[in-house]
Amino acid sequence: MKTYNYSLDLEQPFDLRMTVESHGWCQLAPWHWDGESLERTVRIGANAEWARVHQPSEDQLLIETSSSSTAAVSERVARWLQLDWNPSEFLALCDRNDPEIARFIRSGGGRFLRGDSFFEDLIKTVCTINTTWKQTKSMVASLVALGDGLFPEPGELQTIGPRRLAEECKLGFRARTVDTVTDQLLQDQVIQTDGSALGDMVDYDYLISLKGIGPYAAAHTMMLMRNFETLPVDSEVSAYLRQQGFDPKEAQNAFQHWGKYRFLGYKLKRIVDKANWIGD
Repeated sequence: MKTYNYSLDLEQPFDLRMTVESHGWCQLAPWHWDGESLERTVRIGANAEWARVHQPSEDQLLIETSSSSTAAVSERVARWLQLDWNPSEFLALCDRNDPEIARFIRSGGGRFLRGDSFFEDLIKTVCTINTTWKQTKSMVASLVALGDGLFPEPGELQTIGPRRLAEECKLGFRARTVDTVTDQLLQDQVIQTDGSALGDMVDYDYLISLKGIGPYAAAHTMMLMRNFETLPVDSEVSAYLRQQGFDPKEAQNAFQHWGKYRFLGYKLKRIVDKANWIGD
């Protein structure tokens, strides 16, 4: 099989490792991360291809792929790694609120790995609700197996149906949520057939209106759409807030000095503090 190799110039400070390891998405199928290169299967047109991303220098990415449609692959890579994010507004806030986070951003951090589409990120978020991380990884791996190595598109999940999702993927109560939410998204015409969100039709209020999508899942999904205004509060966030002397019920107020960047203020502070603790 022929492999296509090409480089992608970076316009903003960017660090692949910082981005990939910013949260647990890199541990979910079909991702593979070995500490230096990021790889996954990707749907290009009607074909299942593979793509691998390395960072040989601070201002360049190297992409290897089985697809001759390098422009399409580059578009996917840009979404995965949020290469189009301009952090200048957030940086100005960091310079006032937390210079350590500002240094982290200027070193190439601050972005979060995403999937191929809004739909993939939403369904993977549903697979994190009221379960262990081990079970989340197992559920997502089973979904990808049903998609023959690709994360299933909305129409494919409709065909699979809630019974198979529950029995073969062990989604439990989430199977009905996935089925219902998929139907509603397509019925409301807020996503395309490939799972991409249409324009700005998806927001927090819309997500919270979907049956089975609560405040945490809505906020987490919006975070991956680069709306950082609402902190997704789960058991891990609650434990951290209590350690810091905050009532989890007041989570949004605890980070109000970050304005529309509440999540970034919370999450990047934890990442920076951990890096300093381990002497990174």
